[in-house]
Amino acid sequence: MTWLNRLKLLTGIVLVIAVVAMLTILFNQRQNQVNSLTASIDAPTSPVGSGFGGTVLSQRVNEGDHVTKGQQLFTVYSVSLQQAVQQGAKPTSTDAFTVDTANARVTYKAVTDGYIADLKGVTGAYIPDGQSLAEVVSDSSRYVKAIYRLNPADYGRIERGAPVTIILPNMQTVTGQVETVTVETENAEAITTVTVTSDELKASPTDTLTRKGTPVTAEMRLRDDGWLAGPTQSVLSFLTKIGLR
Repeated sequence: MTWLNRLKLLTGIVLVIAVVAMLTILFNQRQNQVNSLTASIDAPTSPVGSGFGGTVLSQRVNEGDHVTKGQQLFTVYSVSLQQAVQQGAKPTSTDAFTVDTANARVTYKAVTDGYIADLKGVTGAYIPDGQSLAEVVSDSSRYVKAIYRLNPADYGRIERGAPVTIILPNMQTVTGQVETVTVETENAEAITTVTVTSDELKASPTDTLTRKGTPVTAEMRLRDDGWLAGPTQSVLSFLTKIGLR
């Protein structure tokens, strides 16, 4: 065998080893990821309403409108308020509503920045006492509620702060991390609910892709307990640094 043929053989062996190593690392990484059964974006909400129901006289917002704290949303003519005053009650205004006892009217306001959802308080509608006219979905935070079906061993590999890739409906990806974990056992499997937080979800609060209820996919990284854990992490870190991952 000539030196040229030996060099070709050696090169071929090295390439085969490199390909096998990369495929092994890729397989190992896949073994340490799990996709959500279901997942959606969630956010804190504030109901708009009080104990004084009545007929909606003025509707100043529509579904999806962005509002700011203190902004007037609805005015209601309230027989309940009128009766309460006649019985000696002295209702007072709050950050959530302004009471006009002389005219039996209540003007409801937003208590936080956000957008309108679950709108019921349309002009002319009757809203019973205690029922909300709408909800204000807060701009303060966005997070993902994701549900996974895991075996006990994989459930034990979830770590708080573990990276999660959130895939939006347009296939854009957002990076998050595990915040909280709750679990229920069903047929020897752990039905796990994971809260995933991400600063990137807060970047565009009026974007419909990050609104409450938007369906997403959440790929959660599990702790790697295998013997390839160290080499796999080193290779992935290197690929990230050179822009190939």
